[in-house]
Amino acid sequence: MRDTSGGYGAVLAKRPIRDLLLASLCGRFAFNALGLGFVLFAVDETGSVSVMGALIAAFAVTTAFAPVRGRFVDRHGPGALAAFALLCSASVGLMVLVGSADGPAWTFVALGGLAGLFAPPLGPFARSVWSGLPAEGELQQRVHALDAAGEESALIVSPLLVSLLVLVGSPGLALSVCAVALFLGALASGRTSLAREPSAVREGESPPIPASLWLVFVAFLPTAAALGALDIAIPAAATEQGHPAAAGAIEAVMAVGTVTGSLLAGWWAFGSPQRRLLAMQAVMAGGLAVSTLFATQLALLGAVLVVPGLALGALFASLYLLVGQLAPPGSGTRTFAWLVTVNNGGLALGAAAAGALSEASGPAAGLWLATVCALAGIAPALGALSLSARIPHGSPTSRTR
Repeated sequence: MRDTSGGYGAVLAKRPIRDLLLASLCGRFAFNALGLGFVLFAVDETGSVSVMGALIAAFAVTTAFAPVRGRFVDRHGPGALAAFALLCSASVGLMVLVGSADGPAWTFVALGGLAGLFAPPLGPFARSVWSGLPAEGELQQRVHALDAAGEESALIVSPLLVSLLVLVGSPGLALSVCAVALFLGALASGRTSLAREPSAVREGESPPIPASLWLVFVAFLPTAAALGALDIAIPAAATEQGHPAAAGAIEAVMAVGTVTGSLLAGWWAFGSPQRRLLAMQAVMAGGLAVSTLFATQLALLGAVLVVPGLALGALFASLYLLVGQLAPPGSGTRTFAWLVTVNNGGLALGAAAAGALSEASGPAAGLWLATVCALAGIAPALGALSLSARIPHGSPTSRTR
């Protein structure tokens, strides 16, 4: 596909890109909605917080096997993606049926674990395809930015969609709609012309992930932990000031900043992805450090967190572009799936640590933890910059599909 000048309109005018982006985001919006759907469904069916916790834990643990599913999709193509989506959606649908039949609570936990085990790697699959687009010009940069903005938008829109479906129907209806949309999104993604292009990897090969890419993952782990810490510190700050509902508004403002940062990174970028990644980590850490001064002033806290939100959006867009360049040929889905696993692991670690710190020392301690975590990613990012700089841009190792 020939690259053209112009902005996002020119990118979206390319039907193959538009088709895959919309189909993939449809499935990812549905998948991101499952977490809240499971929570509301478990409480509605059992009234037990422990069952709800066990269900979410089972789902989270099994989704961590994303690299295994990614490797399977790399080897067997879009058909494997659709098969995973079918099994995941069937598990969710069966959970709804068991609930309507007043089945035992343990079945919800088991089916939640199965849904996570078969979760289709839609995001990694799409990013693998984007990384196989022509590297010349700004096409890859802008498509990855659109992808990152869409993924962040899902974090805002998906819970609202679940709430609406529960309001007009029930948690079971919400889960059923999510299951159908997830399957259709994955199926449509695999049937797009870009997704049907043959993979560069030959049967039986399993290219190793280079050291520079492992360093990128190590650099991103504390950044993800910073986000996990914020997930706890922001509600803790709002609750301490007697306005717990304000936490949602603060997080939404930061998320809007993240979407904006992603789009800005695709429209205008400076230097290499490695340098942008390093710069955005520094800006994010600086913004978080300033936020610690306003833990008791919620309006100012929300305003300050726009800065790390913007930096985070640009960081994601640059990170996806860099990972695509460094991924071994034919292993893009598996490689991007490792990024998902690192992100989820960092979120969990940061949230757990921030919960303990915020309870012992107040919300500002959670914000300081987020700052320290963001800073901790800078050293390995420097190492990744040094190693990856030895790989020429546009070399065969930068082609994943």
